[in-house]
Amino acid sequence: MNIKILLSFCITMLYAQLSVAQQDVKVRIHADKTIHSTDIVIFSGTYQLQDTAGQTVKLFNKGDSLHIAPLHYDLVILTKTDTIFCSKHFKLRGVGFLNIFQLKAGKSIRLYDDDLSISLRVDKTMWLFNEVELEHYVAGVVQSEAGIAKNSEFYKVQAVAARTYTLKNITKHAADGYQMCDQTCCQVYKGRCANTEIMMATSKTAGEIIIDTLSKQPIIAVFHSNSGGQTCNSEDVWGRPLPYLRSVEDPYSIGQTSYSWQKTMTRNEWLDYLQRNFNYPVNDPAAVVKVTHFTQIHRQVFLTGNIGLRKIRDDLKLRSTFFNIKEDGNNIIITGKGFGHGVGMSQEGAINMAKQGFSYIDILKFYYLGTEITTIDSLSNTE
Repeated sequence: MNIKILLSFCITMLYAQLSVAQQDVKVRIHADKTIHSTDIVIFSGTYQLQDTAGQTVKLFNKGDSLHIAPLHYDLVILTKTDTIFCSKHFKLRGVGFLNIFQLKAGKSIRLYDDDLSISLRVDKTMWLFNEVELEHYVAGVVQSEAGIAKNSEFYKVQAVAARTYTLKNITKHAADGYQMCDQTCCQVYKGRCANTEIMMATSKTAGEIIIDTLSKQPIIAVFHSNSGGQTCNSEDVWGRPLPYLRSVEDPYSIGQTSYSWQKTMTRNEWLDYLQRNFNYPVNDPAAVVKVTHFTQIHRQVFLTGNIGLRKIRDDLKLRSTFFNIKEDGNNIIITGKGFGHGVGMSQEGAINMAKQGFSYIDILKFYYLGTEITTIDSLSNTE
């Protein structure tokens, strides 16, 4: 990435953060991998190698490379000129102006902002943590979750939602010694943002979060790809009603990329699935009609009786629970709308709204009912 762009973003973020509560996020990276070794290159800035007591062992500068692996019961760092023995934990702390490191894990090579810490596990594998400034993390999440959107107003929407989700779930992995991971169970995060438009959208909304107007607390800002034209009530998916996660008619998602889908299976496969999983009376003609001719004009929770649409979606790996069923000879055709759990914000709907000229605040309030936008600092000052 052009160094002038990097410097411009860094300066912009610095000014934006003067009025924002400073907060770092400890993110376990490559959480889906078993890490036996890793290679680090200092891409920009200066890094201190710190031991568990926080004492500086060595300084590394731009271009320095490190190979890190377990040796017996500790970690060892190999450089071009030195071998450094560490305990089971250490940290690379950025102390320069613009601190970026490159990390290789398996075949994956990514850039990360700010700090890196590594812990050796009892099974001699390593856990890697990016200790990153909140706004750097948010920009990385936006690029990973929605980088293909190519719309600056939508990037603001996604930045505020991602920041809110982070603060609401900041203790999710506290028992394991970190705050978030880089997988879909938290938010997808593949390292530093390289998209200038996303960087600017993040800086323009720096510190902004969504709160429930009644409780004045950050909301659970969940999102999905496409609602199919109607979002879901939170309790219909997760069993917990929340005032801001209400079903809304969503015309903005209709006709977008992930709006429609279809799956075909044989009639016998469909009925056998229902009999095996729900003890459904497939020899009763009237009962069979109910499950072979099914239409949702508005979202429903059950196919019939206690047969949940969410269970069917999970078992058959369908894109959503918003689908119709019909017979076609010896086949069953499942025709669906939307992609994802359907709760909260539809990303494709939000992108469409942004293209139509809606502001990021209007879009957020459309999908998250009874909410307002405030800042981390404002929320902190009222507690």
